[in-house]
Amino acid sequence: MPLGVKLALHKREGNNQMRFGDRLKQERVKRELTQKEVAGHLNVSRQTISSWETENSYPDIDSLIAISDYYQISLDVLLKEDVGMKEYLKKQEVLDWIKPVRIGAVTIDFVFLGSLLFVHHAGIAGALLLLVALINLLVLMRINRLVEELTGKSKLERWPNNRKLVWPLVIILSVIAIISWYFNRQTAGEIIPVTMGLWLGVLLIEAVYWSRRRRGTL
Repeated sequence: MPLGVKLALHKREGNNQMRFGDRLKQERVKRELTQKEVAGHLNVSRQTISSWETENSYPDIDSLIAISDYYQISLDVLLKEDVGMKEYLKKQEVLDWIKPVRIGAVTIDFVFLGSLLFVHHAGIAGALLLLVALINLLVLMRINRLVEELTGKSKLERWPNNRKLVWPLVIILSVIAIISWYFNRQTAGEIIPVTMGLWLGVLLIEAVYWSRRRRGTL
């Protein structure tokens, strides 16, 4: 077959490929389903279905499998026919790799904070411990910036996921603070203000998050 014909056929095949969002909408309309009906079956909101169909966002792997089963479309077709979906999945791979690193960095910072509060470190040991904590904090900030770039979401928009990690650590640190204060009341002057500061900070984030969500600006 002449090269020109091959290129023409390849171009035609590429043009026949449907975008991910268009295919979802086509399958839904073909079955005379509303976005709400599809959302109920997939256990997501109607807004999520709309976002997928307009390609403002993409489903995760579990949702992709559910979509494949529901519409009887092979995963191979869903995964390969749209460039946007490929890019999204690549980003998800990076985010999956970052997640344990991020959890470890946050945990280390809380451990350092607890160590500085409950254990007296003098001289070089204290300075080194503080330096390591600051370096770890900078690493965590860089990771958060990378996550924001990959997801396109602000820190406040990612709060529902972050709270799963932050709240348990704050509660654990608070319990340790109470126990330490009970057995050694001399440390109360250092422990209580920091613990209260953590609680106030987290509660403030929660208040701002729910306020913006009620106003529909999040």
